[in-house]
Amino acid sequence: MAQRRRPYLSGRSLQLLTVAMMACGWDAGPIRETRGPSVTQGPLTLTPIVFAETEYWLIPTPRKLIPGPRTIDAEEGRLRVPVRHGDAGPDSIEIHFVRFRSTSDNPGPPIVYLAGGPGGAGTLSAAGDRFDLFQALRAAGDVIALDQRGVYLTDPYLVCPDSWSHPLDQPTTVASLREASGPFLEACHAYWSDSLDVLAFNTRESAADLDDLRAALGAEQMVLWGISYGTHLALAYVRQFPDRVAAAMLAGVEGPDHTYKLPANLDRVLLRVDSAMQADPRLRAVVPDFLGELRTLLARLEAEPARLPFVDPDTGDSLIVVLGADELRRGVFGELGERDDIVRFPSRIIPILRGDMSAIVTPVARSRRGVRELAMTVAMDCSSGASAERLALIEAQATTAILGDAGNMGLRASCAHWPAEDLGDAYRSPVVSNVPVLFISGSLDIKTPPSNADEVRQGFPNSHHLIIDGGSHDDDLFLSSPVILETMLAFLRGVSGLPERVTLPPIRFKRP
Repeated sequence: MAQRRRPYLSGRSLQLLTVAMMACGWDAGPIRETRGPSVTQGPLTLTPIVFAETEYWLIPTPRKLIPGPRTIDAEEGRLRVPVRHGDAGPDSIEIHFVRFRSTSDNPGPPIVYLAGGPGGAGTLSAAGDRFDLFQALRAAGDVIALDQRGVYLTDPYLVCPDSWSHPLDQPTTVASLREASGPFLEACHAYWSDSLDVLAFNTRESAADLDDLRAALGAEQMVLWGISYGTHLALAYVRQFPDRVAAAMLAGVEGPDHTYKLPANLDRVLLRVDSAMQADPRLRAVVPDFLGELRTLLARLEAEPARLPFVDPDTGDSLIVVLGADELRRGVFGELGERDDIVRFPSRIIPILRGDMSAIVTPVARSRRGVRELAMTVAMDCSSGASAERLALIEAQATTAILGDAGNMGLRASCAHWPAEDLGDAYRSPVVSNVPVLFISGSLDIKTPPSNADEVRQGFPNSHHLIIDGGSHDDDLFLSSPVILETMLAFLRGVSGLPERVTLPPIRFKRP
């Protein structure tokens, strides 16, 4: 596999960039040209295409999209599926995918990639820094990059019209987020509800879409390959269609009742990062008690939010941005999302601990203005919900956790105003299956910790768990070591004795 290149984006960053570009009428697609006529059979249309590796750069402005040097012949697919499966009505929507044909003379079942988010696009994942990974897996079977209902090139692409903003002169809390985003989300729901059953945008219906895809392609079974929310969808499919899954590879596991994050896991990663900082003599000399200083600053912001001067770059007006403890907690949570962010974390947090917040006032102000929302993301998460037991555990942990409930603030605010069809506790109950599953987790994953996979594994006796020691969320789960791909291919061949752990090099922090 080619060496990882940081200019590529993935996960939430790529999702939000795509929303912004598509909203401006800019097609960010990796599909460069067609290579032949389309063929339609029933609800399925297939078109031969040239698929291109694509780089997404955030070089302040304008954002740039750069075609990569490599292309490959593939097939673009569009499949009409019911808005609500089991409904005899005429309403339908369209999901989108790209199929890469297997390089094997004796291919196994098709491998369907389920992106995270929810709201990530499989086709963009296949075009970005996972391009080589997708192509390598063709040795085992056809590889299909799926765009789930409501995302990217599907019809409809469920983006909320316009945007919302949070006042600069108020600290960000769950209550303030609800107040600022509530009317916008209610208007978005009403906008789409005029022409669509928005309540049908949930994981159960998306799993049924996936089975329609299997049937349309003439496959008896599929291999499910998911990451983050994609594992949540995969598990729903295993529950609904247990005989149609040959195997699954699930990285960064979000189980049926894991949509809301546990505060204790956020602190677990924060403590591991603190330990790594203390192991660095240079950092230990600069900040000998990082956690103590962080707690002190959070307590001070709780008592009196900071008032930060800000000059609006568009108007030149002098303004004040008010920063509270919860926003700092959310900021720390965001900074610990991926290993590439973790290595820069001390250089970003230490000046703040020392009282210099000038570096963060502009990002904070920008994050509060012109916020765009992908309705599919809100709809999927709010319908998955959480059990009463999960919510009680979160509430208990949040009272003592350093980062409080930072991982759920946005979700709580959104779901307070988004009408959703709760899928219920039966949906959130454990999945039990004999399907062979390879679970992949990162020890520094602040969103989907190894304990998630351990919990889900209790219902999968025919499973294996590979832990990436030092790995965080997203790309680390696939690209941080060549052993990961080797393990995936060996798993698909039915090889026993797979490795249980991959140890990454120690974190080398950027100089503050």
